[in-house]
Amino acid sequence: MKISRGFALASLMSLAASPVFAGFSLDDVTQAASSMQDDNAATAAAPTLETAGLLGSLTSLLNVSPEQAIGGAGAMLGLAKNQLSSTDYSQLAESVPGLDMLSGVGQLGALSGLLGSSGMSAGLGSVLGNVTNTNDLNGAFSALGMDSGMVGQFAPVILQYLGQQGVGGSLLENLGGIWGAGTGS
Repeated sequence: MKISRGFALASLMSLAASPVFAGFSLDDVTQAASSMQDDNAATAAAPTLETAGLLGSLTSLLNVSPEQAIGGAGAMLGLAKNQLSSTDYSQLAESVPGLDMLSGVGQLGALSGLLGSSGMSAGLGSVLGNVTNTNDLNGAFSALGMDSGMVGQFAPVILQYLGQQGVGGSLLENLGGIWGAGTGS
């Protein structure tokens, strides 16, 4: 489904005015609209508007490819899913609709759509499919062409975005601990 550029810009402008996005500036909206106008593959592969915002932030703020944004976020969320209590992870998934679809199998589906079968058969599927510890996380980032230092750059962007989506302080602290990034505040 192709979204017109005017509609995308109008939608982003109305979202920017909402209290949920109070931390974003007009410049952030312009960057997001620009990435949508350029048919940003990361935002197009996102299952919801909320996850599109997260992936758009990662690609624009960290200057990573759409594949790296999806894979990196998915690997970090996969680690969170494996290390958080089921109650905490459910709370996280409820706060940001579609977030659970970026981790595990859902993330692999989005990546395979971007990379095609050759990218997934090159071993990314096995590396990204089950991130249970920081070694797995570092391996996933390496498989995506990023060094482990990028985890430290992804974490504050993701934590800030989750906070703006209403994720509570203690859950953010837990996620920051899992990712080695503090609270993200």
